[in-house]
Amino acid sequence: MDNSLERFVQETVDSADEKKVDVREKHAAMKKIYKELKQSYSSLKKMTEGQLQQPRQSGFVDPRVRELWTLAQQANMTDDELSSFKVCLSINQLAVHTHTHTRLMAVFPGLPG
Repeated sequence: MDNSLERFVQETVDSADEKKVDVREKHAAMKKIYKELKQSYSSLKKMTEGQLQQPRQSGFVDPRVRELWTLAQQANMTDDELSSFKVCLSINQLAVHTHTHTRLMAVFPGLPG
C-alpha cells in the first residue's frame, strides 16, 4: 500500500481540478440564465412602457405585433385584407405569449402558472 505524501498531494490536486471544472460549468450556466432573465425583463419593460405611452386601440399587447398592425393600417390594404391580417396577428401574439410562458415555466418550475 502506497501511503506516500506525493500520492496524497496528487489526489488532492486532481480533486481540486475536478471541483474547479464543475464550478466553472455551473458559473457558465448561471450566466446564461441571468442573461436570459435580463433580456426577458428588458422586453417586459419595453412592453409596459409601450403600453403606457400608446393606447392599445388595436387590442395587441406585444409591441412587435402592434407595430406590424400599425404598418398594415398605413398600407394600401382593403378592409377584408386588414381583417384577415388582424386575425393572423392575434394568432401570432398568442403563440408568442404561450412560448414566453412555457420558457419561464421551464426556467422557474415553481412559478404559479
